[in-house]
Amino acid sequence: MSLDRISLQGRDPEDDFRAFEGERDRLGVGLVSCRLAHTQMAESMFLESRDFRFIEMLYRPELALTSGQSGLQDPSLTVSFASAADVPELTEIAGSAFRNERFRLDHRLDPKVNDRRYQAWVASSLTDPVQRLRVIRDGGRIVAFFITELLPDGTCHWHLNAIANDLQGRGYGRRVWHTMIRQAAQEGAQRVRSSIVAGNVRVVNLYARLGFRFQSPCMTFHWVRVP
Repeated sequence: MSLDRISLQGRDPEDDFRAFEGERDRLGVGLVSCRLAHTQMAESMFLESRDFRFIEMLYRPELALTSGQSGLQDPSLTVSFASAADVPELTEIAGSAFRNERFRLDHRLDPKVNDRRYQAWVASSLTDPVQRLRVIRDGGRIVAFFITELLPDGTCHWHLNAIANDLQGRGYGRRVWHTMIRQAAQEGAQRVRSSIVAGNVRVVNLYARLGFRFQSPCMTFHWVRVP
């Protein structure tokens, strides 16, 4: 379950929140996730008083694409839409690439939940009506995948991306990200936007080197039902 918005506006929140907790318990929900702006300290302390725990800080990098911008061309890398034949290899990458995300940081949860979540996301994106699963290859070798969405306001949102685990740290990050910036510009996007957890320092630094600006971060909290 996701708690999409909470705001303490000078009123006692106890009654409203007890109503939420009652519905949560009636449904037998085992996990509730909530994201708050980093400035919502009163709300964060209130959630902690109701057994929510801080899990991560999430950054939101954004890059404006100027007119005529094409990014750096890397002739050895190609981008294509994924096919059904690509999905087994892409789900294998997704099951091993994400080690800093909230379902792994919350030690009350089985870490396999994290891996299965991203694997399911990759598999379902192949037929998603708006999200697009892209494959980046070096020659015939799959080196990375991106799940992207071109929004009506001209934003190309990078929902999920990863480099094959055995190729990380070998210089592919900058090359792949440049290639995907070029791809977004060619498709008419005005900006690229993504999200990244603060603990993924290598990728945070990559976005900074590529000229992304970081919007105000948000905090993630989890409530987990204890058996």
